[in-house]
Amino acid sequence: MPSAVEIFVPTEILLQVVAVLDRSLKGKKRQDTLYNLCLVSHQWYSAALSFLYARPKLDAGNTYQRFTASMCPPAGSSKKSKGLGGLVRRLDLSRLVHHSSNSMTARLIGRVKENLEVFIAPAAGFSVNCLSPLSKCTKLRYLDLSLVNEPIAFESILKTLRFMEQLLNFRTPRFMRISRKGMKEEDRKWPSNLRTLQLGGSMDAKMHTFPWPENISSLCLKHCMNLSLNTMTGILSNRLLGQNLKRLTISTYNRGLQPECIHLIPAYLTNLLFLSIPGDLVQDIFFTLIQVQKCELALEVVEFGHTHTSEKLDFSIQSIIDTLDSGLPNLRAVGFHTMYGEYIDLDDALLEHAEDRGEDLQISDETVEFDAGTYYFD
Repeated sequence: MPSAVEIFVPTEILLQVVAVLDRSLKGKKRQDTLYNLCLVSHQWYSAALSFLYARPKLDAGNTYQRFTASMCPPAGSSKKSKGLGGLVRRLDLSRLVHHSSNSMTARLIGRVKENLEVFIAPAAGFSVNCLSPLSKCTKLRYLDLSLVNEPIAFESILKTLRFMEQLLNFRTPRFMRISRKGMKEEDRKWPSNLRTLQLGGSMDAKMHTFPWPENISSLCLKHCMNLSLNTMTGILSNRLLGQNLKRLTISTYNRGLQPECIHLIPAYLTNLLFLSIPGDLVQDIFFTLIQVQKCELALEVVEFGHTHTSEKLDFSIQSIIDTLDSGLPNLRAVGFHTMYGEYIDLDDALLEHAEDRGEDLQISDETVEFDAGTYYFD
């Protein structure tokens, strides 16, 4: 019986096979498959290794411990990281609870800094001493510190971001202390390409002088400790936001919010395309003020998010319908949290409004995922 003939497969083909598996598989199944491919042979190892470490799934303590043992072997250990840190593109530590210490997180960030593009920090195990290695991750595009429990000063945050010129999306720590006291003018600058910002924390400074990113187009206010009327007035009255902001999300997870804070939005942010606000803070006067404004708003999508106070809206659906021709001519989609029920009349009015506009209906890049009518979300 003739012996089997070994067939050589070029590494380029193996890379294509691994790339398909990497895209099609998710979670633990993806990670287990890539790991097993690395065990097939030296050739498969070289083809699959970069995919295995590009975005590791770290959702359990033992997984995290094995990962850190590979990336940060203890001093005197015979094991070496062999440059594995440079393969990591996405590091998501959000599912870890008490699996890491501040020092280990800092060491880990230092090992993966070379090509890291996405970093999501854990609630525990991240502190001020992690900011120094984080500042060297100059290829970051997405940075999420919103889960961090330790208070961090605004000045320290800006110094950390100083050299992240590719950063597009940033979420601040929920307990950040915003204060400009003692800060130099050159220390108040954000990365030039930053477009999306989620802001939280204690706002000690007067927000009308807050140094917003120059090219900001999307803002989310979440976990703000004192989002009072005076604070909101300072935020909304900023000229840069009035010119640049296209998306605004105000989460229900803020302290101090009143209906009057929501009433201010149409007066200051006339260029908004997308607005998401807590449903219980919206009253009929919100739409009345829009109708009496001299300028028509650019707003295309409005969402009414969930609340902790009531399962009923404090405004009539007819108020929205009445603004379609006087104040909100561009509105084509309205979203409701499922706790509020369904509104067929509004859906019909929006579809009819879109048909009346015909070819004049323009779909912007900011809201392209929404069709004309109502939709519901959890």
